[in-house]
Amino acid sequence: MTVLAASSLTDAFDELAGRFEEQNPGATVRASYASSSELLAQIQQGAPADVFASASETQMDTAVEEDLVGEPAVFARNRPVVIVPADNPAGIEEFQDLATADAQLVLAQEGVPIADYAVEILTNADAEYGGGFEGAVLDKIVSREANVRAAANRVALGEADATFVYTSDVTPDIEDRVEVIEIPENINVIATYPIATIRDAQNPELARAWVDLVLGDEGQSVLEENGFMPAG
Repeated sequence: MTVLAASSLTDAFDELAGRFEEQNPGATVRASYASSSELLAQIQQGAPADVFASASETQMDTAVEEDLVGEPAVFARNRPVVIVPADNPAGIEEFQDLATADAQLVLAQEGVPIADYAVEILTNADAEYGGGFEGAVLDKIVSREANVRAAANRVALGEADATFVYTSDVTPDIEDRVEVIEIPENINVIATYPIATIRDAQNPELARAWVDLVLGDEGQSVLEENGFMPAG
């Protein structure tokens, strides 16, 4: 069974894949992680897959409109944050510093959910802090990455001064190498994650079983342990 999942789900879904295989002897879960926009394109092009888990309702809505998936269900939420390298060479101490710091930022490609959420946050910041904030931050972007995990890795390696990620992306392998800058609640947004079986699923029964696992208590517990917020 092939699960197409947003890259921010890597750790949680890898753990769930092991549990799913134990609970379904003979079943093998192949999880393919990428940006939700890239995964949608794969589904549109007929790539063989059974489940689609998106980091945004935008891509899922398109899949529904094109009758590529069944009825979706929201299974998790996530909170964007900014991360900087642990040594923080640009001196970004709080969110507002993004506009004034002499810094090089990276961000996921346009159309990738975290990039869309970042623009929404920056638009809110314009209204809160005065016009020009959004433009000042976007002007510092020196590279666009394939997905949120790629952007996070660039900062963890010290190759950029800051990026937008989800709370769940501050994983054990990078948490000692980055510092989290919280985004003020009054301008932040909450990411919504929907999941659905794919219409042309090659293993529809296993696909439904996977969705049930993700939506059930066990799946929700694993997601919470990996930094996600409850769906409700």
